[in-house]
Amino acid sequence: MTIVTKNPNMWFEVTDDNGKTQILHNDEGFETNFPFTFEAPFVDQPTPQSNTVTAYNLSKEHDAFYKKNQKAVLYFNWGKTKKKIAQGYISKVEKGQSDGVTISKVITFTEGTNYNNVKARKLRIKKTKKVNRYKTVKTTEAGHYKTYKSGKKVWVATKTKNKRIKTRATKTVFVNKTYRKGTTTKKVIQGVASQAKIKIAKIDLAKNPKLKKSFTAKGKPLTLLKSLVKNTGSKMTYVRGDLVIVNPKAKKKTWYEIDDTVLTQPPTLSEDNEKDNAWEIITPLIPEITTNVGVHMNSQYLKGYYYVKSGQHSFDGDNPQTQCTLIAI
Repeated sequence: MTIVTKNPNMWFEVTDDNGKTQILHNDEGFETNFPFTFEAPFVDQPTPQSNTVTAYNLSKEHDAFYKKNQKAVLYFNWGKTKKKIAQGYISKVEKGQSDGVTISKVITFTEGTNYNNVKARKLRIKKTKKVNRYKTVKTTEAGHYKTYKSGKKVWVATKTKNKRIKTRATKTVFVNKTYRKGTTTKKVIQGVASQAKIKIAKIDLAKNPKLKKSFTAKGKPLTLLKSLVKNTGSKMTYVRGDLVIVNPKAKKKTWYEIDDTVLTQPPTLSEDNEKDNAWEIITPLIPEITTNVGVHMNSQYLKGYYYVKSGQHSFDGDNPQTQCTLIAI
């Protein structure tokens, strides 16, 4: 793989509630350069990552545009064709800070949609059942003569009294859905996600076991989904803003070849190496690199096939680069 590290282009696009889009385009050209730096992390966890963009010397109009909850997309490429590296919604807009010469403004946007706060009650469904109901009605007993054993007759006046009677009624209750024995884990995952309105863009399971006994789906939906996915040998993670379930060791359709001409420094052992045979590499920014991507290492320091566990795309004003952790397959 050869990366031509010329003509870097980066775009930060933000759209407000009215559909108006403001674009910062940094191509390091004369009069077309709106300088900004960024950090865009990625990791194989179902927790949205926070991305930061730092813009410099914005006009008052451009500065005032940014608000929380606006949609944000970050692109980068070595050339004029946009390649998405992160997207989400603005979670924090800081006031501009001046060092006397430059005013910098930090904008944070959170990747995708955060489902951590979806309540357990989302997994409850309506169900009807027949129940006993009791009501009290008034009955009238007509006046009549009552005859005693002695033969004496006494007039009993008309009177009204209360009577309790039983009826059957339909009651609506909320219960947790139960999946039958033999249901596949994928079907349960799809059912839970649908009930909780959690959008999963892709489901690729390493294994898809069937339930050995009936299973009642309860608890916080995202926590339940994590548990279900764990039992399949797959990972739930965000990829460029989309929540996906991937099989890290699945056969890769594309391998990114990385050799010593691409690396900016030799690979180093990761802190996770003892458990995962993990390595850290740094390259010029490669937009295609993200969680679970296949990498074929052909360096004099490291050879073999790996997948990307985590990392970060960044630009500090001088060097657009990708740092990532590789796990051996």
